[in-house]
Amino acid sequence: MSHEDYLGQRRFPGLDGLRALAATMVIFFHFGGPNWTWLSGWVGVYIFFVLSGFLITTLLLREQDRTGRISLSNFYIRRVFRILPPYLVILGGIVAFVLLRGEFHDRDFPNALRFYLTFLNEFLPSFTNGTDNFFSGSWTLGIEEKFYLVWPFLLVAIGIGAAKRKFLLVGAAMVILLALVPVTTGGWLLNGANVPIYRSTVHYFILAAGCLLAILMHYRRGFALLKPLTHPLAAIPVVGGFLVFHTNLDSLWHATRMNLWLLVAYAVATMLLLVVLVSPGPLRWLLGTAPMRFVGERSYSLYLLQGPVHFVVILAVPGLGRNHTTTAVVVFLVALAIADLIHRWVEKPLIDVGKRIIARKEARRAEREAAREPAGPRVEPEPQPASVS
Repeated sequence: MSHEDYLGQRRFPGLDGLRALAATMVIFFHFGGPNWTWLSGWVGVYIFFVLSGFLITTLLLREQDRTGRISLSNFYIRRVFRILPPYLVILGGIVAFVLLRGEFHDRDFPNALRFYLTFLNEFLPSFTNGTDNFFSGSWTLGIEEKFYLVWPFLLVAIGIGAAKRKFLLVGAAMVILLALVPVTTGGWLLNGANVPIYRSTVHYFILAAGCLLAILMHYRRGFALLKPLTHPLAAIPVVGGFLVFHTNLDSLWHATRMNLWLLVAYAVATMLLLVVLVSPGPLRWLLGTAPMRFVGERSYSLYLLQGPVHFVVILAVPGLGRNHTTTAVVVFLVALAIADLIHRWVEKPLIDVGKRIIARKEARRAEREAAREPAGPRVEPEPQPASVS
């Protein structure tokens, strides 16, 4: 794949399939029982983190090339109308459910809502005392929202172009975030499973890994380093190595004390996997098929729904209370059906509202700029090729 081919892609269909696999993997790891521990599903969220860093940074860099600026207001309008509607609908449904069952106080919601509504999810004390309010998986949204608040500002601050400064920015951020891990982790939990606590800066390091990949791919010199991986045959060692590493990660995690460096290696492996998935080849085609896109486009709601759906499924069919493959399949199918309704009736319509707000805003901006232009004949410049360096 050439650099021009990469920059010309308006959508990365293979990444929808990766979202689908990551969300499915998390559900089967949580509810499929011991037969599915090999999935190492607890690191599925890190695939989402690398994806988020890569996609958000790619969109911002392309906007900067296209318009000469990054509009922070447009960015936040897009994020608000993309993230908040499904999140609030699912949270509202959970609150209504526990109110009807008379469990609002028993499940710590008077306290929990202060964290959920301010996206401080990972700081919710109930993570450490075992209170189950069905929405603890949303801690990842707290991490991502803070990333959305800070990262675009940093890109704007270092200016247009400035490829070297962008590399230095993300590199310095990754070093600082790694250095802070011992301070921010502070212990281990999740039933002694050696999973770092939610407040660790390692999560932001993994998001920054996706940002680094986006910067490498966006600029010609960085792309040249990764270009060999865009050959279809490169998918064989990259995907094979990723699968071997991923499926053995749980065993490696318990066998070593070098847990932090396993996560660093996993972030790098995911970066290489993304290069393969945005490049032409059979794997991109497979993950871009209609069924994979269907699940991938609903993966956000699917991920958030897994906890409450699991509880309702057990209420309806008590025999599914013991985690088993059947339990995971039922939770997945029920959650996907609800996620589809949310996607059709909430997510897509509200995303379109955000687009219309931005379109009107940009139209008014164009009118103001046109009004400021001096009168008289205007000479159009000769068209120039877009700069991709």
